[in-house]
Amino acid sequence: MIMNFDRGSEWRKWDLHFHTQSSYDYKDKSITDQDIINKLVSNNISAIAITDHHTIDIARIKNLQLLGEDKITILPGIEFCSELGGSESVHFIGIFPENTDIASIWTILQGKLGLTELDIKEKGGYENIQCDLIDTCDLIHELGGITSIHAGSKTNSIESIKNNLLTKLQQKKRILSDSIDILELGKEVDMDGYDKIVFPSIGFSLPMVICSDNHDIKDYSLKQNLWIKADTTFEGLKQIIFEPEDRVKIQELKPDEKAGYQVIESILIKDPDFHQQTILLNANQNSIIGGRSTGKSILLGAIAKKLDSNIEVKSGNETYNTFIDRVVSNIEIHWQDKQDNLIRDIEYFPQGFMFKIAKDFELLRNLINKIIIQDRIKESVVKQYQAFCNDNSTLITNNINKLVQIKKELEVLQTSLKEKGDIIGIEKEVIKLETELDQLSKQATLKIEEIDFYNSEKEQIDSLKKQIEELENEIIKIESLKSKYFATKDIEFEIVSLSDSTQQIIKKSFDSLFEEFKLRWTSELDSIVNSHTKLKQDKLHEISIKESNDLYKKGIIVFHNNVQHREIENKLRIQKDKLADIKRINEEILNLNKQVTIYTSKIREDHELFHTKIFEIKDSLTVDKENLKIEPTSYFNISNYKSKLNNGINQQSYQGQEIVNFNSLVYDDYKKHINSLFDKLIANSVTMKGGYSNISFLTELLSSNYFEISYNVIYDNDNFQNMSEGKQAFVILKLLLEFSTKTCPILIDQPEDDLDNRAIYKELATYLKKKKKERQIVLVTHNPNIAVGADSELIIVANQNGGASKNIANKKFQYKTGSLENTMPKTESIDIILNSQGIKEHVCEILEGGNEAFKQRERKYAILIKKKKA
Repeated sequence: MIMNFDRGSEWRKWDLHFHTQSSYDYKDKSITDQDIINKLVSNNISAIAITDHHTIDIARIKNLQLLGEDKITILPGIEFCSELGGSESVHFIGIFPENTDIASIWTILQGKLGLTELDIKEKGGYENIQCDLIDTCDLIHELGGITSIHAGSKTNSIESIKNNLLTKLQQKKRILSDSIDILELGKEVDMDGYDKIVFPSIGFSLPMVICSDNHDIKDYSLKQNLWIKADTTFEGLKQIIFEPEDRVKIQELKPDEKAGYQVIESILIKDPDFHQQTILLNANQNSIIGGRSTGKSILLGAIAKKLDSNIEVKSGNETYNTFIDRVVSNIEIHWQDKQDNLIRDIEYFPQGFMFKIAKDFELLRNLINKIIIQDRIKESVVKQYQAFCNDNSTLITNNINKLVQIKKELEVLQTSLKEKGDIIGIEKEVIKLETELDQLSKQATLKIEEIDFYNSEKEQIDSLKKQIEELENEIIKIESLKSKYFATKDIEFEIVSLSDSTQQIIKKSFDSLFEEFKLRWTSELDSIVNSHTKLKQDKLHEISIKESNDLYKKGIIVFHNNVQHREIENKLRIQKDKLADIKRINEEILNLNKQVTIYTSKIREDHELFHTKIFEIKDSLTVDKENLKIEPTSYFNISNYKSKLNNGINQQSYQGQEIVNFNSLVYDDYKKHINSLFDKLIANSVTMKGGYSNISFLTELLSSNYFEISYNVIYDNDNFQNMSEGKQAFVILKLLLEFSTKTCPILIDQPEDDLDNRAIYKELATYLKKKKKERQIVLVTHNPNIAVGADSELIIVANQNGGASKNIANKKFQYKTGSLENTMPKTESIDIILNSQGIKEHVCEILEGGNEAFKQRERKYAILIKKKKA
């Protein structure tokens, strides 16, 4: 096990309570220090604290450190028995840095706590030693150490101090607040009580650990694995005090494990302008920091473009992009699953990306649409609405065509009606002809009853012939319907998302039903034609019977031989036919006018459905996740509507200007506007631009949907439109990541550029701490709240070669990696700037402006720094 910290803070197994043969109660003192190291390494323990009872065996600890070098970190420590807890004396532990002067520490502890061999002998042995808990903890802190205490169900725990007295309760609170850094529990279940009861009552949290408390290396076992995310150093251990929820976990498996194909393991840079090096990346958050023009964004952009050649790193800057392209050709990307230079999905957000989306309505709406359709049910709802819009558009177009055809038929009928003549005049002419015919009939050789019979039969025969003519016309129309199966819907597009086999089943079923429908449709029409044909034959037969009547024949002969009678009879028939035609035409005009009303109303109603349907589906598209909500609503795209009007209507006239020139329309105004325009266009009363007729424009206008599904974004009960620009940008970042189903790496270039400081501290840092557990993050930042506040696991320090900031071999760009806990005071004799101090010192210098600048701000703000845990 080689201890490599170049990847930053990583989860490793620790044991912070471990005894050696130097403890008076160790079971088998014949074992060797090498046995201890071998056993710990075989159990994948990366760091331990040696905590023998009331003693620090300096020689043994140094030997263990020597044997475990590059394999396991050995922290010196000591376990104490306190005066608290009565017969169940409370035990607590002090732990010190691995490179501390333990001889001096042990001398001070022995002297101040009475732990010399003579002291122990005088007190009756190790079993009788007790040290004042508060005083001893204060001393441990003065000596640079940290403390832990038995808690929960563990024996000799702080629970032995009963809460029945107010003074005891106050004493426990003071111990946890001022004396103790870490709680050592006996069982995992103990965590629940502290999380739900103790920590809320005292107002802060402490890291909780479970350790082996091993007294026999041959029987080494853990109740549960203790994982700490840090370098295996004392500085690393101290991080769990500041990040108790995020830096320490008690569980069987390694925390926050991500799929190997979703984690970039390392970047190999071979470009001539760069120090050739391999940059190891952490699986969680990687923060690239440095001064201006030190190669931060270049590194991030090159990684992004290596994995997605379509990415534009810096819009409009050809020189920069050309350089990035060269770097891309000289780097290698290695994935955690050992795949090299494999192109895989990433999400890359360049500088100003969130701000750009926040300020562009269409970009924001497109982003939200992508979020919505990630849910299969919501995607189906959206697709159904889109399909409805397509069908509705077709339906409106067809109905307008039908309406136009009806109006054309009306024009033909009205012209024909006019040609038939004046109905009052025709009726007078009929009366006149009937009178003349009656006078001629009286002069005939027929009896009166014979004339009446003839006239009655003649009128019935004429009526039957008219009925036969109407039947023949209907038969022709019915026959034409056989080729019209109504508008059948092509289902190919609707089922394209289904599997091939399911598509085949549905298409086969649809085709079969459709063929069945066509056959049945033809059969039904044939049945009606046959019925009409039979009726026609019956009427022809009835005419034949009437015409064969002898008395009727006699009348025919008499009146046929009377030329004048025959002429008047023909004139009368013509006039009566005109009356019948006028009645029929008026009935047809009345029917067609009803159809005009029906189709006009239907077209208007169907156009309104574009808007209505949104309200029917909007609730089903609502997305609500934690404190971020997306509420769908209807959006009237007035610019599209105005554009359509401008393209089609001639505005040289006052009428055209009045139609087009308006600033805004609410929905009710829009309905009045388009309905009024509908009436004008259908009446062909609007002057159009070339290429458009009133009807073609009406069809395009009414079949278009000017309503779209829009969205209100609400975060912390604050509407997106009312937020500050910085908060808007943060919400965009949350939308990009919170609702994403991706698990690929996220690359972000200076997210703080879009945010205000309050949003960075309160929102972004907290959010990154959460999101990095799910996905690998690599970001460039100048802000300490992002690198430090979000507890970045790996810091990548960038440097450009210069007079006071040299790189190895004077290469233009160089990088150094490590964790926040990586510390080394600045060494002026080291001229390679990145190697001259630790990561912590680089962070303070670059992001805080240096230690002095940080302290000056601290004094100006008059911040009272308490020992811990707020």
